[in-house]
Amino acid sequence: MRNKNRYTEDPTAILADDIIDPSPAKRSISLLLSSRSGSLMLQDAMLQAGNDHCRALLAQTALEHTGALAVMAGRLSTIAPQGSQYYQAILAAYAQKAVEKVGRW
Repeated sequence: MRNKNRYTEDPTAILADDIIDPSPAKRSISLLLSSRSGSLMLQDAMLQAGNDHCRALLAQTALEHTGALAVMAGRLSTIAPQGSQYYQAILAAYAQKAVEKVGRW
């Protein structure tokens, strides 16, 4: 196939010309994984998946603990209302540190 000037105002004219069938891939996944670079790619993918799992567990735990502390602060505020501002301050401090830890991870 010779190089031709394919510039035209009609974009369908370009698509109506030669169509080349793609050749099938000659590499298989086992060949890729048997190479050193393929093995490193697999290890990297596994590390990333583990990292994501740990991040999700950290976020879940932070949400559960913050929720439990919020419920406790609400109950304590009804029992001993004089300490309400301190309960809220403690809850806010915990929640802020939890946000920072999840953000750093």
